[in-house]
Amino acid sequence: MSGQTDTTKRTARHRGYLRRTVIRLLLTYLAPIIVLTVYFHLQSIKVQNDSRKLHLKLMAEHQANTLDLFLRERLVNLTNLIDDPKLEVPPSHTTIEAYLNKLKKNSDTFIDIGFFDSSGVQAAYAGPYASLENRNYSTENWYQSLKQPESNFVITDLYLGFRRKPHFTIGVKRNIGDDYIVMRATLDPEKIYEYITSQEGAGAVNTFIVNEDGFYQVVTSPEDEITQESSIIPPSEPRQGTQKLKTNHHTQLYGYSWLRMADWVLITQLKYDDKPYFLTGIDLTVLFVSLGVISVIFVIIIVRARKLVEFQEESDETKAQLEHVAKLAAVGELAGGIAHEINNPLAIISEEAGLLKDLMNPIYGQKITHEEIQEHLTNIYDAVFRCRDITRKLLGFVRKTDIKLREYNLNELIDNVLDGFLMREMAASNIEIVREYTEDIPRIVTDRNQLEQVLLNIINNAADAIEGAGRITLITGGDENTCSIAVKDTGKGIPADLLHKIFMPFFTTKEVGKGTGLGLSVSYGIVKSLGGKILVESEVGKGSVFTIRLPLK
Repeated sequence: MSGQTDTTKRTARHRGYLRRTVIRLLLTYLAPIIVLTVYFHLQSIKVQNDSRKLHLKLMAEHQANTLDLFLRERLVNLTNLIDDPKLEVPPSHTTIEAYLNKLKKNSDTFIDIGFFDSSGVQAAYAGPYASLENRNYSTENWYQSLKQPESNFVITDLYLGFRRKPHFTIGVKRNIGDDYIVMRATLDPEKIYEYITSQEGAGAVNTFIVNEDGFYQVVTSPEDEITQESSIIPPSEPRQGTQKLKTNHHTQLYGYSWLRMADWVLITQLKYDDKPYFLTGIDLTVLFVSLGVISVIFVIIIVRARKLVEFQEESDETKAQLEHVAKLAAVGELAGGIAHEINNPLAIISEEAGLLKDLMNPIYGQKITHEEIQEHLTNIYDAVFRCRDITRKLLGFVRKTDIKLREYNLNELIDNVLDGFLMREMAASNIEIVREYTEDIPRIVTDRNQLEQVLLNIINNAADAIEGAGRITLITGGDENTCSIAVKDTGKGIPADLLHKIFMPFFTTKEVGKGTGLGLSVSYGIVKSLGGKILVESEVGKGSVFTIRLPLK
């Protein structure tokens, strides 16, 4: 039953070791790879986002420049007509029709053309809306703008006008003496839409144009109404760039560029969702390669961990065998020590008892007094108590005793050991006791009786090591986790080759009959059971220092 329990415990311990080994190897080898994979993926997303921003900005600048050039060309087309020295004032119907045909050859975005005198009346017209001829435009905003002395041309926003259909107007003015004439043409926004979408790269973006008030002028998205107001109004400075717009918990990225020929801004947006993402932006090649590398490393870690556990099992088995051999050796040494220590007082008992038997035998005719009998009985009594002391210390070394833990002040506990009989005994032996206490030492939770026994054993050993006058110094100290007691003597010291044996049962450097060799062994067991340890420093001819370190709790 005990063997099964030990096997179960060993199996559970190896499982725990396997688990800890796998976790340690995962953290050591796999975690950095995962962190680097995530880092490079995030960097890839950042590069992609930066690339989108740059693409949108460049597309907006390119299309804005193209539209600026287009409007400038249409303005030049119209200016060439009004600046023609052969221009009839007002032009005839045939002439104005010829002008319209010429404009349409330059661009099919032209819808019609009209000629105006200084009164604002359209004196000549060519186009699909014949009813507009002789219409008075003097109150129209675009005409009012051209009447200003500093104004030579105008490009209007998208408006309905008299025809009640969205269109643009380009108007130019020519001064003739103190008077002036105006020629204007209208442009088809749908044709401009087709022109913009025919540009290289335009298929990847949605492009629309709004004026400075946010109303659509030209759009490429069929679901947008050109007379509606846009939710996006880019800043006037800088003139080009990218911006983010948050709407309904969704972030829209767009590029923009303001035109030079009109107070319009061209806006570009990607046709697919461009919100920040993590999983959907993973490069599949990178993903599969990363997963493959991670899987291989994971398998290697599992195999390696199992090999380590197998090695640990073999090591534990070897260690257990060595410990068993060491125990057998210790038992042999212990038995020899017990026999040696107990045989001495038993020999005394045997000799004293035999002597008393001979003295009391009438054959020998010996007369023995009461005092002589008492002396021999006292020797027997002392030998018996010496045997009892040996067995008691031996049981204290091997038996697990109950520990009664309380909170104590270490300095007061040492004083309790020193004060009284021990101090008088030391004074009689010409040994000085010096106390070097740390005053603010923290209180310690320990077993008072057992710790006092340890101190008494170590102090007695220190006193036995001093030949003649000497000094024993007790030093206390501690930190936030431990307390320490150092017992320093000026004795003869312990040779370096014997230091590793001093805690072995029945090992002693004292003369025969002056020590059992169990004091330090018992003390070592007590301190270990209290969660502490004993450290020894010694130099032959200068003395030894035994330091006891104990946890506060």
